[in-house]
Amino acid sequence: MISTRYRSFGAVLLMSLTLGFSGEVLATKHATEKTSHTSLTTHSNGKLLASSKKEYSRNSVSSSLPDLRQYPSGTKRKKAFLRTVMPYISKQNAAITADRNWLISKQYDGRWAPSERQRLQTLASRYKVSWNGNTRQIPWNALLERVDIIPSSMVATMAAAESGWGTSKLARTNTNLFGMKCSRSSCNSEPGKVKGYLHFTSVNESVNAYVNNLNTHPAYKSFRSSRAQLRKADQELTASNMIHKLKGYSTKGASYNNFLLTMYQGNKHLMTAVN
Repeated sequence: MISTRYRSFGAVLLMSLTLGFSGEVLATKHATEKTSHTSLTTHSNGKLLASSKKEYSRNSVSSSLPDLRQYPSGTKRKKAFLRTVMPYISKQNAAITADRNWLISKQYDGRWAPSERQRLQTLASRYKVSWNGNTRQIPWNALLERVDIIPSSMVATMAAAESGWGTSKLARTNTNLFGMKCSRSSCNSEPGKVKGYLHFTSVNESVNAYVNNLNTHPAYKSFRSSRAQLRKADQELTASNMIHKLKGYSTKGASYNNFLLTMYQGNKHLMTAVN
């Protein structure tokens, strides 16, 4: 028979082991919880992934497209996508507005400093407007028709539609949010990229390319003309009145624009909240 003394010693030993094990479990759990709140932003290959709050904050500084598949399809994924792309859309439109306002301010000003001439030459080149450098023969109409914004909600809607809210293979591998194809001269054969489509290094670059495409490509001349008419009528440029002005972007024609408008109307409240 085991004496009372030894039974007491065994009980104390068992209790010490139990407490030690419990403490280790609690410590492990705490470390796990801490890790889950401190979102890891890099994968084994160094690719930037989504971080919990910083990636999707309104003042997001990351220009990479996070892996939005980690979010369930629906409102959470849509909000994450919009918080990723909207800052760059707003930034692009702000820059265009500044250039447009400058052009308007100079339209009836006969004085041109060298720096202003250079700025005008840069804008003409960027928007593919021919100008010989003579400030008395400036193609104002052509410039103002091209140097103009595209409604932010329209851009966001097209990005969401073309990229499956940022989850398509083209969006994930090429950072191409708008389904923009490339010509043979501009295509690259980089491994892992979707062939036949443009490859961008950032969300910002993808947004800028799309806006520049609509503002300069001959295929969208009617879109720009319609926008100029709205300006002359002193009407606001909105997604609702501009989506149906876009022709030639899809082979589906009017049905594509109907789809875009329906998509915009169904998600307008999310875009307004994020913008």
